[in-house]
Amino acid sequence: MISDDELDDLSDDDEIAFVQYEGILRKAMERDALDRTDWLAERQYVTHILAFVELRHVDLNFTRDAPRENDAFSSWFVGFLEAVNYLKAVIRLKHAARKKLHVSVLELSLDFKTQIGGHLTAMRKIVFEADHLAQMKRDALIRRIDNLQHEVDRDRTRTEAAMALWLELTSAISKGATNLDPAIDRLERIVKVLSLSRDESETKAITGPPKPKQIAPPKADEDEIPF
Repeated sequence: MISDDELDDLSDDDEIAFVQYEGILRKAMERDALDRTDWLAERQYVTHILAFVELRHVDLNFTRDAPRENDAFSSWFVGFLEAVNYLKAVIRLKHAARKKLHVSVLELSLDFKTQIGGHLTAMRKIVFEADHLAQMKRDALIRRIDNLQHEVDRDRTRTEAAMALWLELTSAISKGATNLDPAIDRLERIVKVLSLSRDESETKAITGPPKPKQIAPPKADEDEIPF
């Protein structure tokens, strides 16, 4: 239903990749279903979608197993498509909003990198010890933390990774995870560090480099008569 080349072309962002992946699968399913009287194309579509959401940490809010009987599968599949369509709509709305956010690219000092690294280390421990947190969501949080650490380790840091981590944390809390409030506090401190770094960069840009020191001209000889 999807080629290796098409898989290679998917976005590194799990959610954007899901929208791309699902679009390819749906076209293939609709094409294959025209030549069939059974539900094989639709079942293959479901299998591919479930494999993606499991491996790429996308939260599809649909837990009912597909029935084996074709008569029951028909109504089940309608509900499955509704869940997929809802998830795609949420992803599109969320990423449309994120595009409007100002994404800064900062050059962090070693001190700022060290501060943020300490907060991220503490956040990993908090996430590992959180209660009522599904393993898939726990893995997704750790992945977001690692992504932000990777950005911080670079010469130029994109602040978008902090926003992605914030969204993942709030999503986990909304789904019932507990003991994650300290992680929110740590992330707020990281945002403050990033803000300080941005303020420093903007101040340097406004003031510019220091002016070179002016060298005083040589004093005229008192005995010299000017013409």
